Amino acid sequence: MSGMRSFRLFCLTAWIALGAATPTPAVEVPPEGTCPPYALRPGTDARPDQDVTPPIFVPGQFFKHDSLERLRNYLPREVWERRHVFFYEGMRIQVGSCHRRYPAPEFFRAATRQNRESVHLDAEGNLIGYGGEGLPFAPDTIEDADPDAGWKWAWNYRYRYQGSGFRGPFRIIHLLRAGRKTERFEGKFFYLPLHGYPGPDERKGDVRFWAGGKFENPPISRGIAWRQIRKAKSDTDAARADDVFVWIPDERRVRRAPPASVGGIYMPTYTRGQQSGEGRFNLPDGTGSPGTSISLAEHQRRGFVGLLLRPNAYRFHFLRAQDVLAPINSDLLGYPLNPDLSFGPSGLSIANGRWELRRAVVIRGRKIKPEHNEGSITLYIDALTQAPLYMITRRRNELIKEVGIFVGRFTGSDPLAPKWNGSGDGFGNILPVAETFFVSGEGGWLRESFELRSDPPTEKERKSFTSTIRLQRGH
Repeated sequence: MSGMRSFRLFCLTAWIALGAATPTPAVEVPPEGTCPPYALRPGTDARPDQDVTPPIFVPGQFFKHDSLERLRNYLPREVWERRHVFFYEGMRIQVGSCHRRYPAPEFFRAATRQNRESVHLDAEGNLIGYGGEGLPFAPDTIEDADPDAGWKWAWNYRYRYQGSGFRGPFRIIHLLRAGRKTERFEGKFFYLPLHGYPGPDERKGDVRFWAGGKFENPPISRGIAWRQIRKAKSDTDAARADDVFVWIPDERRVRRAPPASVGGIYMPTYTRGQQSGEGRFNLPDGTGSPGTSISLAEHQRRGFVGLLLRPNAYRFHFLRAQDVLAPINSDLLGYPLNPDLSFGPSGLSIANGRWELRRAVVIRGRKIKPEHNEGSITLYIDALTQAPLYMITRRRNELIKEVGIFVGRFTGSDPLAPKWNGSGDGFGNILPVAETFFVSGEGGWLRESFELRSDPPTEKERKSFTSTIRLQRGH
């Protein structure tokens, strides 16, 4: 009998050891269409004879302001604490599918599988061995106990599938003086990755992407244009600054932007300045010397915040997996298709249209070399598409600086989206059609770009996008 007990004890010990040695993914996503509360797992102490709890979310149901409390546990705490900004009387959120799959094309998934053996991180979070194709790390290989899990999710977010980038018109609504003053800026912008999708041979070079744009309105901003170039070396050296060039219309010249660790997509100062009678320039926040064009070329955190990131500029940690409601595939129509879309009394609310339940990966990164009172960033990343859902930044003293919500649209279900081998019926990428940010002590801003496209640009467009000579012509 004692021998039998010893045998059972041996088996139990071996089973526990085997379970401990088996890698467990950091994030598991429920099956598509599964809405909370989820079915109880076998082996728990739950009582199967209890009545079935009705689902919290049912696709097609609406949430208005009087039922906002029911969403509390499915929003980041920082968003809920600012619900007076992001939600309002008259809002009407419709629940979409729970955990819907938005697959990338097969060539991207195949490249992700091929990266399993060649891509890794060094001790500083630099990305080693990545050629620019697919996700650096297959999500099902990221273990919950991996101390680098946060960094790996951050790199996947950086290199998520985005088709051939995006391009189109934009409008930025900038709220100043705690919302007492509103300014609007319009223009066109583009982001063109040279890796990650089938394309011409130059994508195999050392440039990761080109980005840029041009302001068209109001008159004080009209004509300002820019180009941003990021090299592949930035993956292994966070200090490798982007090459940024800005066309200053009043000077009829291109100015190289001051060296800076621009983490995402560059945005120049909105206004180009107006010269006063004393030979100085009037700027939104004061005056400057004739050399002010340098300041006008400096990067500002507006418009395209959070669309890209330098993961190796932070020390990232995986915090948790959390279900959130987010507008990842919104059916709203804003600028330029519908320039009169309302954003509530605050001017920053996108609490209308379709929101979906998503399993988010929550990671937090602390800036390795803080600049401008930067402390940390918390990202809510969609576990399936790696698209950003929410973003919170903090100052060095841990006080909140920004709280942002991202609005996406899936090209694979958009009947107006161009069809190509990177996007078709049922597969494609999430376009960043809008984002809204509350900025503590200032007000905030909202960007609309509801006419973006991600199919490959024409040869003429490509030459324009990847040229600083065209920039000198004011393009």
